[in-house]
Amino acid sequence: MPIRAPNAPPSAHGLSAQAVAELLCHGSASNTPLLPGAESLEVTLPRMTRPAHTREDEDALADRLLAIWSDTVRAHVEAGTHEVSLSGGVDSAALCAMVARHAHGQVRAWTMDVHFADAVERGNARRMAKVTGAELVDVLIPDAVLPDLFERAVLANQAVILNARAVASFVFYLEAHQLGAGPVLLSGAGADEVLQGTPGAMASAKTRVDEDRALAVEVLRHDALAVVDNLRASLRGGSRDHEDTLRAPRGAVDNSGTPLGTAGARDQEPGARGESSTLETGLTPSGTRGRDQTASPRGNHQPVDNLRGVSERVNSDHAPASPPVDNLGAVLAALPAPWDLPPGDASASGELRYAEWVLRELILPPELRGARAHGLTVRTPYLDPGFARVALALPESVLMRDGFGKWLFRHAVRSLVPDEVRLARKTPRYGHTALSSPVRTRWLELYRAWLTPERLEPLQVIDPGAVSRLLERYTRLSPEDAQAGVMDRLLMRLVSLAMLQAHTEAHPPCPES
Repeated sequence: MPIRAPNAPPSAHGLSAQAVAELLCHGSASNTPLLPGAESLEVTLPRMTRPAHTREDEDALADRLLAIWSDTVRAHVEAGTHEVSLSGGVDSAALCAMVARHAHGQVRAWTMDVHFADAVERGNARRMAKVTGAELVDVLIPDAVLPDLFERAVLANQAVILNARAVASFVFYLEAHQLGAGPVLLSGAGADEVLQGTPGAMASAKTRVDEDRALAVEVLRHDALAVVDNLRASLRGGSRDHEDTLRAPRGAVDNSGTPLGTAGARDQEPGARGESSTLETGLTPSGTRGRDQTASPRGNHQPVDNLRGVSERVNSDHAPASPPVDNLGAVLAALPAPWDLPPGDASASGELRYAEWVLRELILPPELRGARAHGLTVRTPYLDPGFARVALALPESVLMRDGFGKWLFRHAVRSLVPDEVRLARKTPRYGHTALSSPVRTRWLELYRAWLTPERLEPLQVIDPGAVSRLLERYTRLSPEDAQAGVMDRLLMRLVSLAMLQAHTEAHPPCPES
């Protein structure tokens, strides 16, 4: 959905004012790269229809799901990959266990030791390493390096960063590479998205998107009013300016530049709407044919990471100090979720559109691109087309059980994963922000250094005075304040945009010959 740039002189080089406005307002369904020459990240899941119920025996269905999981992982092992990113959640635990089944005594598991990592899951990772006989390598990430490496992480991601976990992923792969990881690691990314791992995730994400849009009004310049008319027009006319053609899945999502193998013809073509699941094997690990596609947060991260949970609505002290920006706030509040914005794919369910959006925008970029920056390739077996096709066709009745997501998968891996790991519930993750960090002062110094008029003016749509007032209000909040998360997300986006703009100014694209 295009947004007309405000009435400001265009920069000779740098970020597009239109792209900046779209990003802050979640006003686009596309994943338009911000940096000149940057690759877009494409995620297309098999077009399956998930029935509500099944008459099939649950144990038989679980056994067949385990068989397809075994064949999926075996293909990666036979290609020579024996290293796993292990958080301790059921997804990475089942991955580690299956790799060990096919390559016993040859598995190396990598964990992240950072202050906001869940202690229970870290304990479960150690237990899984012991159960499977994997060598465990614990990567220590000191808190102080996160703000110090924020800019490097932004440039490696080629996109904005929303929270410190994304920086931690960048540092994790930096340290793992230095410790001899790779060149290929397997990740549990995507399990939640294809197996309905977190009940209510989509509703929680929409709540956070609405919070982001409401707060973005505060920092947009008044001449960004041009945005409003274009948003209205897009909603009325169903703009297709960014029309995408349906793409066939390219295999497991990874960040390698070349495919490891080519899956069978049926695995490469999206299923027709209403296609039934076939638990076929004969899988091969995939590459991306030069595409960037990235791994998921570890630990008990919920799949939307910091778009998780339902916070209180933006309170009255968030009203703009200056007169309201026409009806921009009302228009933004009425917008659908970004995964429901045009252009849409009529063959994709709401679940599929959401899964592709959250993978493309939040989960995959921080890890795949961060890993590639250090010469590592991350592959995601849960997103292999063969496994994803089967997972996305499972009935809802076998995926949600007594508050558990991914129920059938948890049941299927009962012979691989101890019950205390397999049946561990996802718990709401403590929202890590600059305010809650042990190095809070360093984070705030970073924010103040980058959120200056000199850094923000080139973005064209941002009011530096409004950003300054927002930052000062933020510094007075308690870390537990309901508004800390949404304000921190916006501040991190703005810092990221300022860094990307500074990079393009320092390294303008070469003129075409």
